[in-house]
Amino acid sequence: MKKASIIGLGNILEGDSGVGCYILDALSQERLGDSVHLSYLGADPRYAGGLLYDADFAVIVRALSMGGPAGMVHCWDCRTFQQNAAWLVNEFQTIGFLINALGWTVLAGGFSWDFLFLWIDPKVTEGLGISSEAHNALRTAVQIIKKNLFDRGFLSETAAEISQIYRREVLRTVA
Repeated sequence: MKKASIIGLGNILEGDSGVGCYILDALSQERLGDSVHLSYLGADPRYAGGLLYDADFAVIVRALSMGGPAGMVHCWDCRTFQQNAAWLVNEFQTIGFLINALGWTVLAGGFSWDFLFLWIDPKVTEGLGISSEAHNALRTAVQIIKKNLFDRGFLSETAAEISQIYRREVLRTVA
């Protein structure tokens, strides 16, 4: 059976930095099926390798200040990630842990090169909840993830439709 792994990273106690968790929460409300696995690793991606091992498709989503406007979603494939890995490690220490985890998965022979990295520019980086910009990016990220899952045969056409309702009590917006 094909397997997709979606990993959310970031700290939910640091405003928009926790958007990866909120995206997973929104996806958990969808009909994704048994072949799609959702995992939240917080701010520590060191154990991502085990979640990615033998996955046919993987998505990693996290808030990172990439220089764009708040709420901008940057979509990178594996090649783009590799090209920018040195800069990422220099700018964001935890990305080094992610690169190590990916490397261990390659060495173990269970690495799929079919990856999608979603980086979301944060607005607020402290407190609970996410900004309205991150909330809008959440919706965009869910659409991107579902389209990619559909394109790879993980979702049926009806499951790939975008839900209009997400639980608002979890997605409290901060100013």
